[in-house]
Amino acid sequence: MRKPMTNILSIGLPEVGKTTFLAALWHVTESGEVPASLSLERISENAKHLNSIRSDWLRFEKVGRTIPGQEQPTTLWLRDDRGVVGQVLFPDLSGESFEGAWAERHWTKEYDQLVSGADGLLVFVHPETLKEPFTIAEMQRMAEAAIPDEVAANRQVEVEEPSTDVGVEEWSPLKAPTQVQLVDLLQFTETTQRAKRPVRVAVIVSAWDLVREDYPGEAGPSLWLKNRMSYLDQYLRSNFELFTVRVYGVSAQGGDLKKDRDSLQNHAHTSERILIDGPDCSAHDISEPVRWCLGLRETGR
Repeated sequence: MRKPMTNILSIGLPEVGKTTFLAALWHVTESGEVPASLSLERISENAKHLNSIRSDWLRFEKVGRTIPGQEQPTTLWLRDDRGVVGQVLFPDLSGESFEGAWAERHWTKEYDQLVSGADGLLVFVHPETLKEPFTIAEMQRMAEAAIPDEVAANRQVEVEEPSTDVGVEEWSPLKAPTQVQLVDLLQFTETTQRAKRPVRVAVIVSAWDLVREDYPGEAGPSLWLKNRMSYLDQYLRSNFELFTVRVYGVSAQGGDLKKDRDSLQNHAHTSERILIDGPDCSAHDISEPVRWCLGLRETGR
């Protein structure tokens, strides 16, 4: 069997559920409440941060997001029922750090070292925080903001019409669609990594409870990615020599913490509120994407 990978990195823009996923993952692997899950062997010394986010998760509260400048990298040593141990590193970088890498075209030397040794990637997306591609009208307004004199000179007005000007907004890199930013970050990663290729990538669609009804079954998360983020999906599929990909739908909270609170609390074990769909997934086993990235599942999408 393939030797377990030793370094998994999480990637995601702001507010995509990375920290909530980590809180639930630590609880599931440590508590033993989900028999099929990986088990926690030990954790790195900085457990104070983990204790805090796990406590929020257990109390059905919104897990505090990572704040720029307050990142605390965490390492989990995990084992499966065959005794295989893998070391999993979660840099827990803020989403703003990834946005900065996209906008400023560079990242820190420390993160570059992490990327260069990464054997697997957890790529997080969220249905409610997607920046959608621009419409033609939006592109026109940004063009007018960028080169107003040239646009005005080339415009030909045949009939006088009432003004519909709603103001123009200058374009910035942070306004780019989510999938454009993620593809660019993956290209950064691909050019830096020195690990054996192809690299295993687990795409995590967070807050899966929001869209699960429209995308049922094991193939639902892959279909959602194809429909909602076709550029990212095509990039990953077409670069099969670089990436081997699986897509998972994960709701670490299990539902809306306000509207669904009573039903979420009505479980014998807190882990039973977790929803996950995708290849080889057992009920509530949030460790399955990690198992895939560790090489403990056979390849194939």
